[in-house]
Amino acid sequence: MRWLRNLFSRPAPVAAAAPVGPPAESPAAAVIGWDSWRAQAPEGPVAVALDLSLEGRIPDPARPLLARVSYPLRAPGPDGLPTAAEGEPLARVEDALSLALSAIGATYAGRVTMAGTRQHLFYLAEGGKVVEALATAAPGLEGYEVTMHGEDDPAWTAWTAELSPPPRARRWMEDRREVEALARHGDRPERARPVDHQASFPTAEAREAFAAEAAARGFELAARRDDAPPPAPFAIDLRRDDPVALRHIHGVSWSLHELATRHGGGYDGWEPGQG
Repeated sequence: MRWLRNLFSRPAPVAAAAPVGPPAESPAAAVIGWDSWRAQAPEGPVAVALDLSLEGRIPDPARPLLARVSYPLRAPGPDGLPTAAEGEPLARVEDALSLALSAIGATYAGRVTMAGTRQHLFYLAEGGKVVEALATAAPGLEGYEVTMHGEDDPAWTAWTAELSPPPRARRWMEDRREVEALARHGDRPERARPVDHQASFPTAEAREAFAAEAAARGFELAARRDDAPPPAPFAIDLRRDDPVALRHIHGVSWSLHELATRHGGGYDGWEPGQG
């Protein structure tokens, strides 16, 4: 993963997390904001948080410069990630950095934590005021030794390579948001109930091949539609009874994702069915 190599190969010449935003009430309909995902690297676990609301607006030509603000954790756990005891100080540091850099027009894109180090990624028009902004933030930095490195990134390559979740992590995030939204309405996730799944394909033949394999796994055909957005206009709705406990429903959704991908299509998600 290139972003792992990039993260700790950058110089940091200038010396000087708020909790991820709550999931949306209805993942299918609401604007998604901050979310997080994890991966495993040779150096250990990697924790990433990012502002997903930026996805439809990148790259931003008005902010071609990337500022990386980094600092070592005080007392990381054996996995190199923060312990619960360090959560509140890190949240205050993140607040201070975000406030100070937003005041100079920076967009806070996300953060990466691994191997005892946390790095925040900001995009901005030019870097001349970053050092001043960090000086303004200094009283809120809780004594952390913060360093900054700036680089040209007009294509927002760091967003794609370092922050954007890979397909499995993205599927987990979407499943988690849906399960959490149901839980806020009193749902009992262990209860099996009809669950509807959607997928779409570039050809009707691919859709039928997918449907046949899904049927062998116990999924019933609920509907076929030929009016999905191009380039995959041939859609299908499937239904099967399942609990929506996160690990279980994620296993179901990921298996359908893999099956749809194998047939050249895409898995579009799930929702509780009626009945």
